[in-house]
Amino acid sequence: MSKQVRGQALREKLVDIAADLFYTNGVRAVGVDEVVRQAGVAKASLYRWFPHKDDLVLAVLQRRDDLFWAQWEATARQHPDPREQLDAQLAWIEDLATLRGYRGCAFVNTAAEFDGDESPDIRNRCLAHEDELRRRLRESTGRLGVSDSDRLADRLHLVIVGALATGGLYPTSGPAAELRSLAADLVAAAEAADH
Repeated sequence: MSKQVRGQALREKLVDIAADLFYTNGVRAVGVDEVVRQAGVAKASLYRWFPHKDDLVLAVLQRRDDLFWAQWEATARQHPDPREQLDAQLAWIEDLATLRGYRGCAFVNTAAEFDGDESPDIRNRCLAHEDELRRRLRESTGRLGVSDSDRLADRLHLVIVGALATGGLYPTSGPAAELRSLAADLVAAAEAADH
């Protein structure tokens, strides 16, 4: 194995460890010392890839973003019909929010720990995830043929974020289990408003 491959593998290991620690304990509660301790490497190895803790936080958020949108894309490919596709997207998000051990949306959790003045890059990264969700929801609802599809998308966005946020508060299901049902009500109301 080349040195570069080993280096990239180390980077991925550091991101994996940090992702678990940050999600379980909160970003501010975890120092880089704990990340390098669990990785079994010298602090210099972490700093080679991530000169500042914020760089590591951004890498973790990028990983989570990549995984979320990969699932979205896979679901979209399996369900070409717009209505079925939206329901399928909501189904996996509801499943995520009701998993045992789920601790809430990593983007909302992280954004809550940082104000925009002290760590604007982190706040902006969290906002970028939400902006992309809003864009994709508007694209999805635009294909449903309802006249006020942007309003429907924004309402669905609130419902999704609410489900992801409350999902972390309940050991099993809770209000997050109503995501698909509430979304169906919102879609039906938007369709009824057109008639």
